[in-house]
Amino acid sequence: MVDVNEIDSLLLEWECGTLDDHGIECLRTLLKTSSAARTRFIQMQLLTTALHLEADTGAAEIDTNIAPVGSTVIPAAQPRFRQKRGWNQLALSLLLIVVCLLTGWIFYRETGSRLTRKTQPVSPSMPSQRDPAAEATSEGVALLTRLVDVRWSDSQAPIEVGQALPRGSFQFDQGHAQIEFLCGATLIVEGPAQLELESPTQARVHQGRLRAHVPPAARGFTLQMDDLTVVDLGTEFGLSVTDEGTDVEVFDGEVELHDPSSRIQRLTTGQALLLTDGGEYREKKPEPEKFLDISSLEVKDQQLQSARYERWHAWSKSLRNDSRLIAYYSFAEPGDWERRLVCSKLPLETDLDGAIVGAREVPGRWDAKRALEFKQPADRVRVQIPGEYESLTFAAWVKIDSLDRWYNSLFLTDSYDKGEPHWQILDTGQLYFSIRPVDRGEKGPTDFKALSPTFWNPSLNGKWIHLAVTCDLATSTITHYLNGTILSRHKVPPEQLPETTRFGAASIGNWSSPTLPGQRFAIRNLNGALDELILFASALSPEEIKEMYEHGKP
Repeated sequence: MVDVNEIDSLLLEWECGTLDDHGIECLRTLLKTSSAARTRFIQMQLLTTALHLEADTGAAEIDTNIAPVGSTVIPAAQPRFRQKRGWNQLALSLLLIVVCLLTGWIFYRETGSRLTRKTQPVSPSMPSQRDPAAEATSEGVALLTRLVDVRWSDSQAPIEVGQALPRGSFQFDQGHAQIEFLCGATLIVEGPAQLELESPTQARVHQGRLRAHVPPAARGFTLQMDDLTVVDLGTEFGLSVTDEGTDVEVFDGEVELHDPSSRIQRLTTGQALLLTDGGEYREKKPEPEKFLDISSLEVKDQQLQSARYERWHAWSKSLRNDSRLIAYYSFAEPGDWERRLVCSKLPLETDLDGAIVGAREVPGRWDAKRALEFKQPADRVRVQIPGEYESLTFAAWVKIDSLDRWYNSLFLTDSYDKGEPHWQILDTGQLYFSIRPVDRGEKGPTDFKALSPTFWNPSLNGKWIHLAVTCDLATSTITHYLNGTILSRHKVPPEQLPETTRFGAASIGNWSSPTLPGQRFAIRNLNGALDELILFASALSPEEIKEMYEHGKP
């Protein structure tokens, strides 16, 4: 029985352009004798060809320049009226896919015989004709859009800014949170607080002080307490729930108060009431300064971000003297006007500076810091790193917009020869690290492909995350990290690791470039941004990785 992992490993190396002659012969044999191998090969070629055809029609964001081995890429005819995704173009693309698959198949058939079975194109379908169960869904009723100095309750799992909030409990012990309900209402909540999110238009407040901003589109937004229900009529109001009772203050507009006895009372601008534990209403003087508004929260957030940046900057300056550094790209040094990414390691070595190709400067984790955005297929930073090393650590702050390439580069050496590492993210959302144990063309053990569990999900789109990987040659261990926490640890057979490591010519955020006239190159650029990259000649401990994350998190 054929080992599926062996098939995938060989195909993966072939797509990477790193499969040697011996590996190619093994792959040919598998394709000739195994239907599973042939099926997997066709699947990979189908995706490659589809991406290439998409590129030819102008969709650069999911472009690819990989042509199947042995195939001839046929240019698509230009439609009379240019429609990127029209049905005519789709039908033509399907036919071209079949042609490329056939020619790619022929390359691997040692007899040179042609396929006789016809491939049936897949008929396109309108969304209304598809299975509704296959559509992506979300259970969120609100979004968490800002956190300022929040300390979570023991019973509440930490939540990141930008994350959708489902129905259920939301509580924290300290700080401020900004919640935007899908109906359009916004709550600024001060801890300690405990809420129950019930729907896009309703929440229950058990404890806490909050300010609600409810525009006309969200009129009717409702907050419930055990002894009172507040129904908005288009307003901005404050609400405080304590052991002393429920305090409601209207800053603009009008609200309705519904108590358990079915009494309804209206409050308008400048009015305030306290409902005591005994069910008695008491008029009181409004105190709007006790309820933080959106603009004041933004100021507090900016102050906190500035303090975090200064803390990171102080840590960064101390790191530059670390004797274990191979290279440190802080993205905080001048040099953009020369299209240089300055290496911050001390003493300064200008030979380690990177050459920026295409990538453009954008804001980093903080407003005071810059990053480089990689969008176009050729975007990259070229570096030349000499020397040989033992163990390695890579660490980077990355913002991923999408994983729309098969391989999304973080740091890749050009030739992938003996001792050279590759660090990238697969479109499956897995971190992928490997290092070649033998010289190219030399028979011997294959590289070990350390694949993490899938960590990526749509909620991480556009967020800054900390990725790290360590390769410890002494213990034959590769470890992946996400946001300071171990994601996976891999014990590697010693023969699948080299005695030393090296880099040479390499790319940050991409891989390879054409070297011959008319040659194409694999599109593996990162679709996102980087604003810090560190290379160590040592396998850092989990505690050191955690410390690095804590100092750098925005």
